[in-house]
Amino acid sequence: MALRRAAIKPESWNIPVLGINIGKSKAAQEDLVFDLVQQTAKRLEIKSNIPREAVVCFDEYVGPGYSLPTAQMVEAVKLLARTEGILLDPVYTGKAMAGLIDLIRQGYFQKDKNVLFVHTGGSPALYAYADVLEL
Repeated sequence: MALRRAAIKPESWNIPVLGINIGKSKAAQEDLVFDLVQQTAKRLEIKSNIPREAVVCFDEYVGPGYSLPTAQMVEAVKLLARTEGILLDPVYTGKAMAGLIDLIRQGYFQKDKNVLFVHTGGSPALYAYADVLEL
């Protein structure tokens, strides 16, 4: 554990944490994500220096509601499957990637900065959306 802590050096982190909501309100999601940041740091036995205001969530990508498809989600799922061989689920990672793609297109991120997308799984849900995705 000491080696891992030494390699991570969290005291030097200045990492904004961005979330794409799929159902909750912006404020509720930001509180939830901040709590997850703190729990993760505790589990890794590292000190979290990430302030609450570094957690920003977007609720513009929910569409008509939880688990209801959007055109942007369909585009994101197809794009990553076709170009990267990465399967996204239509409910969570598909909407999150749709939001990320839109933010990139809007110039939200600096071009010289890295962006990490955390894929949380869920690809078996693709079968339930086969007609929407035209699979």
